[in-house]
Amino acid sequence: PMPPADEAPAPVLQVAKEEEAPMMAGKAFRAKKDMRFDDKQVLQGQLLYLREFAHTARPNRKAGDRVDFAETLYWNAGVRTDARTGEARVSFAMSDSVTTFKAFAGAVGGDGALGSAVAELESVQPFYAEPKLPLEVTSGDVVRLPVALVNGTQARLSGAGVKVELKGDVKVSGGPTLDLASQARARQLFSLEIGQEARPVDVKLTASAGEYTDVVTRTLSIKPRGFPGRVSFGGLLSAKGPAAHRVVLPQGLVPGSVRTSIAVYPGPLANMTESLARLIQEPSGCFEQTSSTTYPMTMAQQYFQTHTSVNPELVASAREKLERGYQRLVGYETSEKGYEWFGQNPGHEALTAFGLLHFTDMRQVREVDTAMLERTREWLLQQRDGQGGFNRKRRALHVWVEDADTSNAYILWTLLESAAQPASQAKELSREVASLKAAAAKSPNSYVVALAANALALAGDTAEARTLMGRLAASQGQGGVVGGATQSIVGSSGETLNIETTALAVLAWMRDPAYVGNVERAMKFLAESSDGGRYGATQSTVLALRAIIAYDKARASKLTPGLVRVYVDGRAVGEPVRFDGSTQEALKLPDVSALLGAGERRVELRMEGGAELPYSVEVTYNSVTPDSSKDTAVTLEVALAKTALTEGEPTEARVVVANRTGQRLPTAVAIFGVPGGLEVRHDQLKELVKRQVVDAYEVLGRDVVLYWRGMEPHKRIDVPLSLVAAVPGTYTGPSSRAYLYYADEHKTWSEGVKVTIAPKP
Repeated sequence: PMPPADEAPAPVLQVAKEEEAPMMAGKAFRAKKDMRFDDKQVLQGQLLYLREFAHTARPNRKAGDRVDFAETLYWNAGVRTDARTGEARVSFAMSDSVTTFKAFAGAVGGDGALGSAVAELESVQPFYAEPKLPLEVTSGDVVRLPVALVNGTQARLSGAGVKVELKGDVKVSGGPTLDLASQARARQLFSLEIGQEARPVDVKLTASAGEYTDVVTRTLSIKPRGFPGRVSFGGLLSAKGPAAHRVVLPQGLVPGSVRTSIAVYPGPLANMTESLARLIQEPSGCFEQTSSTTYPMTMAQQYFQTHTSVNPELVASAREKLERGYQRLVGYETSEKGYEWFGQNPGHEALTAFGLLHFTDMRQVREVDTAMLERTREWLLQQRDGQGGFNRKRRALHVWVEDADTSNAYILWTLLESAAQPASQAKELSREVASLKAAAAKSPNSYVVALAANALALAGDTAEARTLMGRLAASQGQGGVVGGATQSIVGSSGETLNIETTALAVLAWMRDPAYVGNVERAMKFLAESSDGGRYGATQSTVLALRAIIAYDKARASKLTPGLVRVYVDGRAVGEPVRFDGSTQEALKLPDVSALLGAGERRVELRMEGGAELPYSVEVTYNSVTPDSSKDTAVTLEVALAKTALTEGEPTEARVVVANRTGQRLPTAVAIFGVPGGLEVRHDQLKELVKRQVVDAYEVLGRDVVLYWRGMEPHKRIDVPLSLVAAVPGTYTGPSSRAYLYYADEHKTWSEGVKVTIAPKP
């Protein structure tokens, strides 16, 4: 489609590069039997998703401005050509890029013949500027910004120059005018000295030569230097008394790096949206980590269906994120069926059970492939060992846990929880139900007891389920946590294990009114466990949110109006935040970062009116010294082969990760922070996966995220990363870190590497 009349036309065409995945929108169609295929019909009455992406023009685009540099403009696997002409037309809006593009087409004819074609299209302007700007830098960096000026005319252009405009803590210098011969290209260098203020800035370049003008706007993300740190608190707030916490920040704070987020949650929706905001920042490179975003989003969509007055933009955003997450998740099904962290054979029984539960819940809010669900359930049923348990195939290290009781209990619970008719499914699984009943009666692990209490209740064995609920109640402390758990399906420990076990106990207790008091104490513990809306890792967050949703449905209470105010050292900050019975989203209290510094401060929340509500306080900061955990199980070393480079020169970073323990470790993660002027070679990263040096990788901003399913005792892994000097300047990379996914509160940190890149002659 053409842009509106008051907008400047954009250049011609841009098509996806092979390694870049466009955002797809799924379109579902159901057809009658024997109908011919077209874009609205499917053969054999089956449901099919036609994946199509078409770029749309930015609204309110000013004439002459170039602000849209999308790299993928169209992708469609469901195009049908005209039977008479053999041609097809597609429509999409253009980006503002000025370059050469390639369009690729592949097709299958009605007779089975294959065909393909590649077309090269050149998008040009008479005169334009072409900046090379890093996506992200660190405060204190100096960017030697190269700007190419291109004369596409047949005439000589004199006095060509560029004016650089930006707002923020950045100083700009350089850029004399020059003359451009016909069809010539020249380059100017500008110095951008990045100050201490760490926030995104828009860099506007206005290039002019004679009667020609070109305006290009790019966003430069600026991150604080040093090592990130965080302190957080949670709990229940009421009018009975203030919620007060001591916030102690270290010496050596990076100026301007302190940020606070204080929120009160009127209902489960607020909890879920905060969880999403927190979790979506973490790497999402495998099936389970993708679920860390999509599972809470699934629950949010369920909540939207039964509650009104929800922000329409939030609903739309949730739906879009869930769509992308679903498309990614189904890609992890193995060729032999079942699911695995990175989609490689063989499938993992317990992870597949987790996936079955997730997809079943997701089915309540969007279309889910019925055939996939059926074959996933059937694959799980085929893993029964005939002895009342489930097979656990030996595979490369990552097996979650070795304990048979834990694995069997988890798989059986998910099969019953996800069944349309649990009692009927229980009959088919009668041997497994009996085996779990016997195992739970003897198990000292309250995590297994909690799973069994839920599974037996679903199977109709109410008496035995109550017996197990009583054991859980006896294990509950005054603080609400259910103790006695020795391990969970993911091998978690500490607070994360307590959250998983307590949430499962809540789900069981809510089946019996005799345990109302236990539920209330447990919910208080879960509220206090909220870490900026997050509850440990993926499994613990999913189970906590399941308990919160179930508790909300059972309670069905209306919010009492009131107000909340925040105080620092007894001083009120900002205006009070009011809420009423219709409030759904989190109540965001004023930012108090300006009142926090090195040392101790007292932060209080005070409520007037209202009922008891959960809250969270999160303070993030950067310091000049690392906050590595003494309990981390892995070590990390990072270094650059050369720290003084010339533009275009390659170099290599070495990332060394080691298991400091004598035990096998599950799911290790290392993140290398790339200095702003360097670029990663994706082909080399793919080769590392192929050679099994790493199991998977992601590139998120300047972070290269490396994943391993597990690490052998005292294993040392040396990973070479190829980099290219792309933008001249002096840069410091983000701090690198390593940790275990199921114990990410214990990280080891390494100082950001530094590099100087000289302009090419």
